[in-house]
This record gives sequence, structure tokens and C-alpha cells, in this order.
Amino acid sequence: MYALAGMERTPQERKQGPLGVGLFYGTLGVLIAVVEGFALFLLDPRTTSAWLLAALTDFLPLLALASYILLAALAALRVRPVRLEPGVPYRSQLMRDAALAAGIVGLMVGLAALVLTGLQATLFADEIRAFAGEAAPRIAAYIEETRRELSDPPPPVSAAQVERLLQPPTPGDLGRALGNAALGAIFLGALGALVGALRGRFGAGGPEGKEEPGF
Repeated sequence: MYALAGMERTPQERKQGPLGVGLFYGTLGVLIAVVEGFALFLLDPRTTSAWLLAALTDFLPLLALASYILLAALAALRVRPVRLEPGVPYRSQLMRDAALAAGIVGLMVGLAALVLTGLQATLFADEIRAFAGEAAPRIAAYIEETRRELSDPPPPVSAAQVERLLQPPTPGDLGRALGNAALGAIFLGALGALVGALRGRFGAGGPEGKEEPGF
């Protein structure tokens, strides 16, 4: 009976379900992961401003992480339970589907990061090393120039330290990337469950999937 109900869902309902919503925002997350993984190394280190190279090195991973969290939260906010189970409170089903949608986002982003790590460690390793060798002295010089202007400057940073930071991953890092993918999916799934619980607490409607005005 449930399978028949699933077959009768409209395309719009499928888009609002956890799979459709998760795939949509997960695809956006994959695009962000690709940009975060390769944007820096596609720049010309000889002509790109040193401040931009330094800023991207420091803040691009943080911006990407914030974007993943935002996408997972949006997925949890947009999802609507479309496969209702008799006897199960609607709010519980909302929490379940919100967690699933956000978890799909985390899974897709984690798998993308795993693939990108493998590509950086093999096919693009030489290009990344060449970029690191040319960009590191300029980034270190910019950081040192900025450091002198501070009243309480941090410890100096050498070009060798920056170059080590920019080195490509190794094949051995794939295990760490796989672990991070699993943890990311769990974390974003938990975030989605929290968003779903808050929706159920403050704005969930009834079995029709509608929400009370004001949420």
C-alpha cells in the first residue's frame, strides 16, 4: 500500500520530498566543493594579487564549510513529508525527512571532497606543487608586511611554511577524507534533525504538510 502511495506522488511532491530536496542542495554543495578544491590553483600566482592569494588560502575553506551548513539547513527547511505513515506524528516524520535531506547534502559533499582529494593527489599533484612553489614567497611576503603593521604581531611565517600548507594531498589522505565525509554527513544530518524539530515545535501543521502562518 505504501509503495502504491509512493507511485502516486506527483512530480512536485517528489521535489519536496527528502530525496529531491537533498539532491538539489547537495548538487549546489558539490559545485561549491569543486570551486573550493580548484579555484586557488587555477589562478596565476605571478599575476594574482598577493592579498587575494593569502585571503583565499585562509578563508576559502571556511566559506565553503559555512556554505555546506547553510545548504543543509535550507534543505531541512524546504523538505515536506510526502510519504506519511499512519499512527506516526507528523512532526516526527518532518524531523526524520529533514534529517534525511540534510544528510544527503552532507553525503554528496563528502563524496565530492573524496573524489577531489584523489584527483589532487594524482592527476593534479604536479600543477598544485608548481603553484605552491610560485605562490608561497608572495603570500609569505604579504603576511610579513601586514604583520609589521600590527601592534601585537603574530609569529612570522616563512615561505617554506606556506608552501607546505599548499602542497597537494597524498593518496594516504583518502582515508582521512573518507572519515571526514562520514562525519560531515552525520553532522549535517543531525543539524537537519534539529531544524526539523524546531519546525515541528514552532510551525508544523498537519498531515497535509502545511505549516501554520508565521513560520
